[in-house]
Formats: sequence, structure tokens, C-alpha cells
Amino acid sequence: MKDEQPVVPASVRLPELTVKAVVLSVMLAALLAAANAYLGLFAGMTVSASIPAAVASMAILRLFRTSNILENNIVQTAASSGEALAAGVIFTIPALLLVGYWSDFDYWETVLIATVGGILGVLFTIPLRRALIITARLRFPEGVATAEVLKVAGSDQHGSGRRDSITASRSLLWSALLGALVKLGESGLRLWADSLEAAAQVWRTVLYGGLNLSPALLAVGFILGVRTALVVLLGGIIGWIFLVPAYGLIHGLPSDRTGVAAAMTIWSEHIRYVGIGAMLTGGLWTLTKLREPVWNSLQTLRASYRAAGSIDANRQLVRTEQDASIMWIVVPLVLSLLPMAWIYSRVVDSWSVGVIMTFVMGIAAFLFSSVAAYMAGLVGSSSNPVSGVTIATIMMASLLLLVFLGAGHPAGPAATLVIGAVVCCAAAMGGDNLQDLKTGHLVGATPWKQQVMQVVGVMTGALVIVPVLSLLQVKYGIGPPTSDHPHPLTAPQATLMANLTRAVFGGDLPWLLVGLGMAIGML
Repeated sequence: MKDEQPVVPASVRLPELTVKAVVLSVMLAALLAAANAYLGLFAGMTVSASIPAAVASMAILRLFRTSNILENNIVQTAASSGEALAAGVIFTIPALLLVGYWSDFDYWETVLIATVGGILGVLFTIPLRRALIITARLRFPEGVATAEVLKVAGSDQHGSGRRDSITASRSLLWSALLGALVKLGESGLRLWADSLEAAAQVWRTVLYGGLNLSPALLAVGFILGVRTALVVLLGGIIGWIFLVPAYGLIHGLPSDRTGVAAAMTIWSEHIRYVGIGAMLTGGLWTLTKLREPVWNSLQTLRASYRAAGSIDANRQLVRTEQDASIMWIVVPLVLSLLPMAWIYSRVVDSWSVGVIMTFVMGIAAFLFSSVAAYMAGLVGSSSNPVSGVTIATIMMASLLLLVFLGAGHPAGPAATLVIGAVVCCAAAMGGDNLQDLKTGHLVGATPWKQQVMQVVGVMTGALVIVPVLSLLQVKYGIGPPTSDHPHPLTAPQATLMANLTRAVFGGDLPWLLVGLGMAIGML
């Protein structure tokens, strides 16, 4: 691999943490966190917003007399952190409603869970920057793509770079307007349905086919690419074309359901557990496959911090190699564990079990944020298997808590989900953190300033995500259909995790279906 020369050399100092950059960062982080929250609840998938954030920041910063590529990079760093945190939240927090722990989203408890998880993800992966970006030199495809966008805009303030950024901004604006008009016609004016679906009863079973008409899903598929989209399509084919009819043939249809309702009941109450098994295999396989690279990264980390870990030594490094010092990692890390110990103790009504849960959460958050950081270097943040490793965490945590709390304990599902929520937020932030630091490495940013803005993005996303979730709950509903919300946001990941924890503590986990999913995952 050829040497990567930054756009702004280490000897050059340009304004980075400016007032306009910080204000714009907070605004975009809030906006993109809200957008990703809706997308995740609707489609069960989220996408990295680094490139849209970079394009938006370029368009707005052009309005000022002075701006530079490092300011643009600071803005996209914080903005993408906000949307990454939203992914961690919506995969897990709505499950607390589905298991009956909350009737509405608890604002401050959600803020604490999201903030602690996000900050842990940032802190745990700061030391991996040198190991994964400089020593291992992983690809980080989305980080490289974002850097290329910033380079084009920064190459010529008045020529081709300016024209390219204006064109990209117009494309973003028109695309957003088109998506809004389609959504208005569907949900607002009710000119057409949000999906086409039909089912036919054949002998003892049912055959189902459906197509969602949302432009959001079309956009997700375009961003993720053909390979990942085909994997999702394959999962749908296996589940709906083969497993649902097969289950109906073996066990018959629900006595009180026919047609589409019967197919949906079989899928939601039974076939989902096959998906849990497949995701569990994916998470465990990822851990097994990456054990050696992550261990090597930690060894490189130890060596680098011995050489340059002190505050004085860090100050002697060139500007583009200055990470947050070790004290700025350790102190916030310790302080962030205290509110989680308090929350866990409240959930299970036991300080001893709460401390054990905090310890388990800390270990899992470190492990999975490191794995997510490494995976982002291979496949990017949008294709990072965050939900898979979260399923693995929830399975292991639920089995551990089953020992301490016993089967049937009413607080068991909620306690497991709170552990999973922190770990999921940490994993989501781990991948995003390293992706942004890769972009900064290519454009010549100061790492510790990016790391500060990642924390700013986390806190912004944590503060705005609850009102967004509450609004979506009131407007659409979240989870299973009700009379008030017959077509809710299905929250696929959160529903999976809620079903898993309830089944483990209820003693009725269909291990045969989970095992089938694990076998499919192995294949």
C-alpha cells in the first residue's frame, strides 16, 4: 500500500474547533440522529451519514468568508457520531417498551444509557487508532470515500471543487424533497398504500408475497450496495418462501388467522427465532474470526502507549498524531460506569447484581467496540454487524442473569436489554469512531480534536433521540399492530431482542428454531 500523504501537512495549523463548526456539528448531529432513528425502526437497518454530513457541511460553510477542509471534517465527524448513536439506541431501547418495562420512553434513563454507551465506544477505540489505521493500515472504505469528498471540495475554493460541492448539495436537496413528497403522498394524503402484499392458502399452509414501496428502503439498498442487499434478499427468501410455508405444513395454520394475518403470525411468533439463531452465529463467528487481529491491535496499542502514552510525550508528537491522553480516557471511563451501576441496581433491586452487570457490560462493550472498529476497517460502518454482536451479548447476558435472578424473574428481560443497549451503542460508536479518524488521517486533522467532537456528537444524539422516539411512537406506534396503529414501525431488531429475552426468562425459548438458524448461519 502506498504512503498516505495528508491534504494538510502536520506542520500546517488551520482552524478546526471553530464556533461555526461546533454549532453546525450539533445541528447536523441532531438532524441525522432523528433521520436514522426513523430509518432503523422502519427498516431494521441504518446507514453511515458521513458523506451526506460532509456534503451538507461543505454547502453551509461555503456561506462564510473563511472555511477549510479541517472544519468540514470536524462537522462530519460530530454529525456522523450522532447518527451512529441513534443506530445503537433504536436497535435496543424500544425493546424495553415491548417487554413492558416502560410504557413510554424514560427521557433521562435513555439519555444516560445512550451517553454512557456512546462515550465507552469512543474511549475504548481511541487507543486503537494507531494500531488499526497506521500499523495495520486497514481500508476503512467509507472513511476513504468521505475523505475524497472533502478533498474535492477543498481542492479549489472557487473552481471545480466549488462546482462539485454545489452539485452534490443540490442532489442531496432534490433527493430529500422527492423522498418527502413520496412519503406525503403515502402517509399524509393516503394516495396509495405503503406496501403491496397478498397471501393464498394452499392445503394446510399459506404462501405469502409482499413488496414495500418506501423510497427509504430503496435508498438503503443503494447505499449498502448489491452484495449486502442480496444477503438481505436471501434472508427474506429463506424466511418467507421456504420456512413460513414449511412451518404451516408441519404445524398447521393459527386457528383464528387466515391469509396475510396467518403468514404474519407464523413469521413473528416462530420464524423470527430462526433469524436470532443466524444472527447469533454471525456475532460469534465474527468474534472468532477477529480474535487474532484484535489481539495484535491491543499488543500494538500497548507498545505505542509505552512509547508515547504520557501527556508530555503526546505533546511532543506531531499534530496529526496527537490522540487524547491516557488520563482523558481513564477518568471519563471510570466516571461513566457509576451511573450504569446505579441504573442496573434499580432495575434488579440489588447492588451486588448491579455491580456484576456493570462489570459484564464493561467487558462486552470493550470487546465489541474493538470488533466493530476492526470490521469498519474491512467493510465500512454501514455493513458492520452491530446487531449480530448485540444479539450475542444479549444471549450471553441473559444466560448469566438467569443464574443470578432465576427463571421467571420479572426484571430479567429488562436487565438484559439495558446491558445490550449500552453494548450496542458502544459497538455502533466504535466503528464510526475509527471511520472518522481514518478520514481525519487522510485530510490531516488533529485526532484529539476529532475525538472531542465525537463526544459532542454522542451527547447531542443522546439528548434529541428520546423526543424523536416519543413522536414516532405517538404517530406510527412501535412494535406489534394495535387498533390505534394498525401499520406501526416494526422495529425489527428491537422486536427480536425483546422476544429473545422474554423467551429465555420465560423458559419457552424454541431452541430447535434457534438451532436451525445457527445451522443456516454456518452454511
